Amino acid sequence: MGIAREVGWNMLAWPVDYQTGEESFHLSFQFAGNVNALEIAAHEWIGLVVYRLTGRSAAFFPAP
Repeated sequence: MGIAREVGWNMLAWPVDYQTGEESFHLSFQFAGNVNALEIAAHEWIGLVVYRLTGRSAAFFPAP
């Protein structure tokens, strides 16, 4: 959304790549599962920071 706004495109926010697991959200002590979740979250957070720092997005958290 942030990049689309920077180039002047009118976009409709729509959730994509929704991921769900077998269990609902709760504290888990499964190391491999937690490392995988951390990797996915870190990828998204790093992307938001890099896009903001390089001027591709006007906000860290572009709202729909």
